[in-house]
Amino acid sequence: MALSYSQLQLYRTCPRQYEFAVVKKIPRQISAGESFGSSVHNTLKKWGEVEIRAQKSENSNQQSLFSEEDVGKLTTTHSPLPTDICSLTSDFLLSLWHSSFIVEGYESRLEADFARRRGERLLTNFYEWWQREPRTVLAVEKGFKVPMNDTTISGRFDRVEQEEESVHIIDFKTSAPKSQDEVDADLQLSIYAIASEESLGKPCTKLTMLYLSEDALVERTTARSSGQLTDARKQIRALYERLEEKDYHPTPGREKCHACPYRGVCSASAV
Repeated sequence: MALSYSQLQLYRTCPRQYEFAVVKKIPRQISAGESFGSSVHNTLKKWGEVEIRAQKSENSNQQSLFSEEDVGKLTTTHSPLPTDICSLTSDFLLSLWHSSFIVEGYESRLEADFARRRGERLLTNFYEWWQREPRTVLAVEKGFKVPMNDTTISGRFDRVEQEEESVHIIDFKTSAPKSQDEVDADLQLSIYAIASEESLGKPCTKLTMLYLSEDALVERTTARSSGQLTDARKQIRALYERLEEKDYHPTPGREKCHACPYRGVCSASAV
């Protein structure tokens, strides 16, 4: 059985919700929050791709490494595509945002327009963070598959930066920030640390959850010890065994049920 972190997290939230989504594959509509998060991730993926190509252009002393196909993929505006790091501007980032914005999931055009403006402020905060120091980007939205016990864990690194002889993995979030203690124990980041050496060929010495909002950017940076990685493998093993046993017993709660897209068809819903 191959599993992704998102599936593991869904199962930890509520096994019944996992059953509906992954096993029974009951269709559901995308929420406004999911739509907004996807729009932000798509924008920052394009931004990172431009960074990588600009780095290559500078390192090879070529005028440009962008093909016409690249230009079409990365922007739909009349703004010229940057060919070096210095020409990566906040205006260009916002042009990527508008070309990447997903309107699906919003109840009205007014709600979508509000989210679009919210994204402009959020990405302005990201740009200010990005400008603070030089960065060497190794990969964006890079997928991985890691054998673990009797299963395979798959996932995707949002952003990987060079950190001397190691890497710095950055995960973008548009949700409310977790505390530092929660981030220090987060299973997703542990999986990234495990996957780093196998997928990237380099150890990971820094793991960051970058919480993006229109008000402020919150950066939570952590690391993982060998003991923590052993514990993460044990957690995954325990979850895998429950999944193998088809344990889909619901764990309802007012807050989690309110956010669940299947609350209307679930007999255990608390709302």
